[in-house]
Amino acid sequence: MKRNAMPKPVLFLLISGLLLTSLMPIVSRYFPLPDFLKGFLGGIGIALEFVALVKLQRSKKCAASANNV
Repeated sequence: MKRNAMPKPVLFLLISGLLLTSLMPIVSRYFPLPDFLKGFLGGIGIALEFVALVKLQRSKKCAASANNV
């Protein structure tokens, strides 16, 4: 079985984005946070996930073009 390895920076960005996005509702339940801070941290989490996906696609594209040459 072939294992598709992700580059470490992509994995770090993806995990940190997922943690920011998923932990904000839990944290805001126990600690009162302003709406601006909740939205800002949630937006940063989604942006980190998006950047990770773009970097993953680019690394796969570069690897595929290197294999064809």
